[in-house]
Amino acid sequence: MRIKRTASLAVLIMILSAVLLTNCRGQEQTASSEDRPQNITLTILGFMTGTTFQMRSDAIAEAIRLEYPDWTVNSIAPGGESQLVSQRIAGEGEFFLTPYVRQLELEAQAPLHPDIDYDKVTAYNLVVPTAPQYIHFVALGKTGLTSIREIVEQKYPFKIGVGPGGSRMQLEKILEYYGASLEEAETWGAKTEFVIITSPNGVEALQSGIIDTGISWSGLPCPAFMGVTFNLDILPIDDTGLVDYLKSIGYYEVTIPVETYSFLTEDVPTVASVSHLAVRPELSEDIVYYVVKAIFNQKDFLIAAQADFAGQLTPEAVVNSIEISQTTGIFFHPGALKFFRENGWID
Repeated sequence: MRIKRTASLAVLIMILSAVLLTNCRGQEQTASSEDRPQNITLTILGFMTGTTFQMRSDAIAEAIRLEYPDWTVNSIAPGGESQLVSQRIAGEGEFFLTPYVRQLELEAQAPLHPDIDYDKVTAYNLVVPTAPQYIHFVALGKTGLTSIREIVEQKYPFKIGVGPGGSRMQLEKILEYYGASLEEAETWGAKTEFVIITSPNGVEALQSGIIDTGISWSGLPCPAFMGVTFNLDILPIDDTGLVDYLKSIGYYEVTIPVETYSFLTEDVPTVASVSHLAVRPELSEDIVYYVVKAIFNQKDFLIAAQADFAGQLTPEAVVNSIEISQTTGIFFHPGALKFFRENGWID
């Protein structure tokens, strides 16, 4: 009898211990959930409806909502570069996707806003890399151009498609490297057209002859170029001095493989930058930390929604972006760095 009572008591103690342990674990899980900010409202500014930028913005917003159902996260398509800048100046969004490197943005946009300290009111920190942006400097085959240098040496009267902001500034920097300028090129008969050549409208402008050259950036491959059957070339960006300058402002050396587009006949050296999810510097460390956590917890969803995430949501890509940020001076937010340190990706 004593043995039976002892055994029964032991079983009862085990059951009670299990219940208590389960309750404790439940309390720990609840406490963990309550540790994060609750009922947060955030806005992510994308770019233009239908673009890969907006697709990434929408996917990130959904990933955060999936991870934290009590958060309200909106993804807005401002409608273009000037609208995006205006909304950032007005403080209408906490996060946005960087369309191009910061130095070019400051040089292109600051003169358009002489009444404000543009650098200060549009300052941002980086959060996570989202997609590479390869520079495509294209020329119709009929131009006979095989390099950008030839444009200046031949004083070629190009009709070039550029955006009104960053890509135009990028063109000016490249011409400056070769000892020319847009103003000088106009004396040769050169003209600029405000058209994004990595868009369907840009391809139509090339095919119709409205433009014969163009510069912009895109992921790889650029969807608009996938169906191109007319004679088109991508001019290399490989002069050492030019590449070194571009690397100093946030670009890195890449190659567009010949198999990327049917119109290529060889690999094309160029440069790329990385588009990041960026955030206003004053946003709290906790919120940014949990945004980054949601992004990596929902990594599979993001890659399924937009393939560009696959090569960027990795420890290697994060470390590479942090290294580049040390050169450009556009640093990562402390909340993002906290997450990266916890995962052992950085010291």
